[in-house]
Amino acid sequence: MAGALQIILFIILLIVLHELAHIVCARVLGIPIQRIGLTTSPYPHIYVSIKWPKESKKKYCYLYAGTFITLGGFLVLSFYHFFNNQFLFYAYVIQLVFETNPFYSDFTISMATRISLKKEVKSYAQYYKEQLNMYQFSLPWYIHFLIWTIIILVLINLKGHLL
Repeated sequence: MAGALQIILFIILLIVLHELAHIVCARVLGIPIQRIGLTTSPYPHIYVSIKWPKESKKKYCYLYAGTFITLGGFLVLSFYHFFNNQFLFYAYVIQLVFETNPFYSDFTISMATRISLKKEVKSYAQYYKEQLNMYQFSLPWYIHFLIWTIIILVLINLKGHLL
């Protein structure tokens, strides 16, 4: 029971660090933050809402900042053999699986909105939903799903090497 609580608490810490990376990246790039909050759609999660930049570099830097921090932490802990505590490894695996999933993640947002905004849209949320409907179950989505599956298999395989 204590192990499950430790995993949950560490996942919460990873989520906070992930969102902080988005906030820091937005501030550094001069992207206005509109709101920071909690939503239940499509699953409960914290989010950082920004005024969407027209420049692709800024958009992708912002979107991948959280995953970069999580993945960086995972690599550092792996390199320095800090996965003696299994809860750290399991928390990172769960977080990486959520962060890279093809159903709803920063990667999905970046793929669904890879077409630059040519015109001003009334609602970015509506624009995203339209683009997501076109992205899901397309060839790029299936490639994303395949890569995500490989990530899961690699993380499962790493368990024996890192613990």
